[in-house]
Amino acid sequence: MSTALANSAAFWLAIFGGLAVLYLLPILIGVIRHAEELWLIVFLTVLPTGVGWPAALVLAFAMPRREPPTPYYYRGGR
Repeated sequence: MSTALANSAAFWLAIFGGLAVLYLLPILIGVIRHAEELWLIVFLTVLPTGVGWPAALVLAFAMPRREPPTPYYYRGGR
């Protein structure tokens, strides 16, 4: 039974897809939260050390959100 599962392509695609989402989790959280310094989160995520990914995850939650631009209303007229 376990051999059939290990030989299944769908199983391995699900495993690698889940690991890819886990690896990109800090970036996804930063994008959803509209973090100010998203480049720093991306840099720390792809940094090949054991400290970069956890630091990026903490920053993704701790960074302040970007303020939306103030709308400009044109009233027409001359």
